[in-house]
Amino acid sequence: MAVLSRRAPLAFALALGLGLAACGPDAGESARQDARHDRPVTEAQAETALAAFGLESPGRASWSERRFERGGYVFTDFAMDLENGRMRADALVLTGPQLRDGQPFFTGLDLETLAIEAPSGAMRAAMLGLSEPSPELARAIAGVLRGDTDLDDLSDLKDGYGFSSLELVAPVMQINDAPDLTVSLSADSVRLSDFAQDERLGSVEFANYAMEGVDEQGQPMAMSVAFLEASGVKLDGLETGSPFGAALMSPGAAPYEMIDLRGMELEAGGVFITLPELSARVQERAGSIMSSSLALPELRIAPAASHPQSPRIRQSFELLGYDEIVLSAAGETRYDPAEDRAWTEGDTYIRLEDGLTLTFDQELTGLAASSALAEQAAGEMDKDAARILAPLMIHHVRLELADQSLMDRVTAQMARQSGVSEAQARVQLGAMARMGLAFAGAQMPAGVLQQAAGAIDGFINAGGVLTIELDPAAPVSAAAFADYPAPDADTLGLTITHEPAEAGNDGE
Repeated sequence: MAVLSRRAPLAFALALGLGLAACGPDAGESARQDARHDRPVTEAQAETALAAFGLESPGRASWSERRFERGGYVFTDFAMDLENGRMRADALVLTGPQLRDGQPFFTGLDLETLAIEAPSGAMRAAMLGLSEPSPELARAIAGVLRGDTDLDDLSDLKDGYGFSSLELVAPVMQINDAPDLTVSLSADSVRLSDFAQDERLGSVEFANYAMEGVDEQGQPMAMSVAFLEASGVKLDGLETGSPFGAALMSPGAAPYEMIDLRGMELEAGGVFITLPELSARVQERAGSIMSSSLALPELRIAPAASHPQSPRIRQSFELLGYDEIVLSAAGETRYDPAEDRAWTEGDTYIRLEDGLTLTFDQELTGLAASSALAEQAAGEMDKDAARILAPLMIHHVRLELADQSLMDRVTAQMARQSGVSEAQARVQLGAMARMGLAFAGAQMPAGVLQQAAGAIDGFINAGGVLTIELDPAAPVSAAAFADYPAPDADTLGLTITHEPAEAGNDGE
């Protein structure tokens, strides 16, 4: 029953892997039905194709009644033996069954009150609906119905896998691949649309998703999402790192058009994570300018109530005086395709509550040109970093770290561990920072070491704001950083400065 944990039901597998979801089952029903009847078939055409689906007479599959209506067959009390299990449904509705170039094809498939049972798992759903499958997927499903292909083999399709929509209503799934994984999954609804294998997912949405189980180490894990929706998802882009990081560097690199999430809770590995809401958008503004925005008001991370790792994690938090870690982030980046230029708008930041705020702004050109060179070099063993980065021009980059008690927390912890005063701990931390700079001195741009040492020392001792800024008189190619030493600080317009916190100001 490996298919239950991989591609069948595909909606669960993809929705879980992407971490996306959304709304109820009723919206879009009429559009889906219209799509299925774009290519109606007569009863004679459909009857000719029945043998290719193994449904010309009861055998491996059985039913109490078969009737033809609205361009398809309805099989009531449908049941079928699988290689490692059995599938049952109150009704199987096969719309548009036909032969195309001698191969079985159909335009829609519904399974009402579905149940699949196997030794390693089970699934139930009020309804599973598939619309407009690709010819390859249609042939594979016909093979399952004939008994030539096992349900598990659907997960091994390599090319041409796609469909217009896949929907599950009230699905519940159990996976019992012990000792590796034991998990139960459920949702009010799951829907995927416009799917092209390994390329793009037009949209994915689900509501009231819940997962509970035991991981490979035998420890409990759980996840729930009240609402999640995403559109324009580029599947390969999700595998190359943080999708939000890519979007905030350049909207053109965003592997999605929209993500909305509400009410996520996750418990795993000894931590409990709460994410009340997250919103991300990539949209076109006037003049073909693209905009990518992210709003994450609050993300809480706390030790789980009961887990073997919880005491260790709790102790780690307490070292810096935290019961929990609270993060937030926001930002907007705009991109002009005509100039291949990206720049930030307003505040783009990541904040550790009662700790530190990192604020970032940039202006770059040549992102698409550099990305194109990187794609060309993807298969090369020895990549020429300087050549790939050459078109990427730095106009301005500014990074600010504003202390809001983190330095006090770090030095207090050092003092406790070393048995010294906090003032002495700050001296020790400053010495460690200067030593690190000394080791890196040969690789740092000329003229930076002295100002970096003074600024970091001031930040350690007085908190405030540490600023690292590149503001060259003329744009500098990022290829300058591919080899050491980098250009001198004057050429780069590089400065590292410290501004002490004002009396009575915690840095916010």
